[in-house]
Amino acid sequence: MTLLFSMVWQSVGDQIDFANLERDGVRYIQQLGPLEIALTNTQSAVVSGRPLPRQELIRAVDNVAAVDRELGGRLHTEDRWTGLRTKIESLPGSGAGATVMDAYAGAHDLLLALMDKVRNNSKLIRDPDADSYYLGDGATQELPEGIIAAANYTDLLVSAAGLPGGDRADALVDINSARSDLVGNARDLSEDVRLAVEGATGSRSLGSALLSKLDRLNRSIDNLVPLMQPVLAGKGRVDVAQIARARDEMQAAAADFSAALLVQIDIALKDRLSSLGQRRLLAIGTLALAVLLALVPLVMALVTRRGDAKGRSEPNRPPAPRVPAHQAPAHQAPDRPAPERQHPERPAAPPRQRPAEPVPAHWPPSRQPDRSDPEFARWERFGAPQ
Repeated sequence: MTLLFSMVWQSVGDQIDFANLERDGVRYIQQLGPLEIALTNTQSAVVSGRPLPRQELIRAVDNVAAVDRELGGRLHTEDRWTGLRTKIESLPGSGAGATVMDAYAGAHDLLLALMDKVRNNSKLIRDPDADSYYLGDGATQELPEGIIAAANYTDLLVSAAGLPGGDRADALVDINSARSDLVGNARDLSEDVRLAVEGATGSRSLGSALLSKLDRLNRSIDNLVPLMQPVLAGKGRVDVAQIARARDEMQAAAADFSAALLVQIDIALKDRLSSLGQRRLLAIGTLALAVLLALVPLVMALVTRRGDAKGRSEPNRPPAPRVPAHQAPAHQAPDRPAPERQHPERPAAPPRQRPAEPVPAHWPPSRQPDRSDPEFARWERFGAPQ
């Protein structure tokens, strides 16, 4: 039982460490999501010439820096985060659309690489439960790539409005590519959620919690796709305000859905840790019961041994022999037979007197008894030889 206990304890301990490492990865990715939203908002503001949301980006960078200081050593992300932060600090605040998007593309690539690093080092990519695995794939790969694809798609539409006819044809190729990426990521994300809902185990229910948020995200993407029709028709004019509103709605839906995905993963991990804790308690109880059962014969043997030792140290004493009446001490009265029960009509018979034994004739003169001595009279009464 001790060997089995050690094996179970080690196995459960490894699973607990695995789940805790996954939770660290979830915490890290929860801070990378807002950073991605802030980074794409900054790119769109630079392309469209709107004021830059610097406070949003600074706050997101500070939050990621804080979680990297706490978890970076365990997840081995310090170097990757340092490179991304340096890239973000060097991004341009103005310029032509194509130049700005090329600069931000490098930051997006580093961000996706950091997210992939966190997913691999936190073992989220190897989660044993189907629902957690597919939710992790959607939250760390499909959704982040879809957010970047939507930002590139809308920024290309805005920048294509001011291009001449010859350059607009080249921009259309990039717009189609970004649209394909956006639609493909949305399709893969929906498939991940469907597989997660079908693979949900136990009492967890993912359908009502996620499908409504996924529907909102898909509707926002469906509203983005038709915005390229003016460019395809060769008109070259698009409604920039409409594109901005559709993009903001898509990013809000994506941020809400990303947070819901990560919360569901964390809930599944906490349930797993609770179950593993119960298994440890069961193992402890089983070992304690086995120890108690093993001690029962030992205790019984010890009690029996103590009883035998006590019996040997205190043997049974035989009863004292009966002392004859003539040898009884002076202070103890001799045993007398109980008087016979007299008949009420019969007179009591006189007691028989024992005749005195004659004194031997050969009694030595020097040892002749003195019949006047009270001691002699008492011994003579009981017929004892003098």
